[in-house]
Amino acid sequence: MAGSRIVVTVVGLPGSGKSMAADMLKRKGFEVIELGDIWRELLKKNHVSRFDPIGTREFTRKIRQRFGKDVYARYAFRKVQKKRKLVAIMGIRSTYEMDYLKKHLKNIYIIALLTPMKIRYGRLKARGKPEDPKDLKDFKWLDTREKRGFMKARSEEKHGVMHIIKDADYVIANTSTVSKLENNILKIVKKIKEINK
Repeated sequence: MAGSRIVVTVVGLPGSGKSMAADMLKRKGFEVIELGDIWRELLKKNHVSRFDPIGTREFTRKIRQRFGKDVYARYAFRKVQKKRKLVAIMGIRSTYEMDYLKKHLKNIYIIALLTPMKIRYGRLKARGKPEDPKDLKDFKWLDTREKRGFMKARSEEKHGVMHIIKDADYVIANTSTVSKLENNILKIVKKIKEINK
């Protein structure tokens, strides 16, 4: 078990504000570990292009089959051991990953961001990153994938991000401004630090 280290994770559906929350935590001194970065590192190491949807899906299926559905959390845990006191783990999408981290980290707190679908879709459309959905159909497909923790089977929804959200220690309704989100994040960080004094 890690000792006095504080670990937070921010979860939410696409467009709920996780990237903004990560930036805010960085400014408050948290070292951020992105599961997406771990995924990209592993793809590169195994010579799989992240722009090949079939290749990436097959790679992820095989690595989970070989090492378990919590494989990315295992890699994240190794990275946590090299970090200092304040750590944020971003990109957790399944209860398999969350359960692994809870088992191995003493002070881990879940912050859930709740935002209606219409607002989330509007944010991603405005952001316009290459990987963002091009239309509502793409967005709904992404939403479904997130709810299943990026697993194919419908039965995996019981292990998806919605079930992590239900067990969150703190919940933020992120429906307003960036400054409002930042204020809420800062309040929660302050509470967590007080708990761990």
